[in-house]
Amino acid sequence: MLKLKIDGLSCSIKSKEILKDITVSFQQGEMAAVLGRNGAGKTTFIRCIADLIPHQGSIVLEEDGKKLDRSSIAYLPQLEKITSSLTTFETILLGLAQLAKVSQVIRELKLDTFANTSVRSLSGGQKQLVFLAQSFVSEPKLLLLDEPTSALDVRHQLVVMETVHRYCKKRNAIALYVIHDLMLASRFSDAVLFLHNGVAHAFDTPEAVLNSATIDPIYQIESLIEKNSRGLTTMTPIKPL
Repeated sequence: MLKLKIDGLSCSIKSKEILKDITVSFQQGEMAAVLGRNGAGKTTFIRCIADLIPHQGSIVLEEDGKKLDRSSIAYLPQLEKITSSLTTFETILLGLAQLAKVSQVIRELKLDTFANTSVRSLSGGQKQLVFLAQSFVSEPKLLLLDEPTSALDVRHQLVVMETVHRYCKKRNAIALYVIHDLMLASRFSDAVLFLHNGVAHAFDTPEAVLNSATIDPIYQIESLIEKNSRGLTTMTPIKPL
């Protein structure tokens, strides 16, 4: 059984405390949304897990009692301007120098039609799929995604999230993703972590925490939370408080 256990995670940057004593855990196959207002510490949280910035506390990724190292983790930052002239195939190959494996991932993600196209000429959604493929090719146990749907149209948001969901279920991996869209969080999450003022304000299933009692104090709004005919949570912002 794959587990990610975080105990007492704290982080300060330039003497400013960003995260305070966060203790949460995740299991294989789970997708977990990291939510909160701007400046809540969401990106810092996943960067600490990726061991990219100094922090205090314990972060352990283990499988069947055996601790896994950094090579089992893939971190995908926010999509930024691409200046590289590498093709889709070459970009994915950077994740693992095995041609057959790259070809397999390209087929699975249906990237064949632009495998030899420069990544910088692709659409935002296509670029995000390419960088997901680059993450997948090494078969990581833990995916850390910082706003993977940012600036994408609705179709590509769903394509990206479905792609991550299939990967987690197929590989028994764990995915933590920072996101602002509460509807996508409801649709694709097994667990939701709300960060507020650097602490874990709420951590539970989407059904347990995506409600007005949790959302309204954090975002300082009045909202209407309902379930549609398919059992999915919908959130309508009414007014700021």
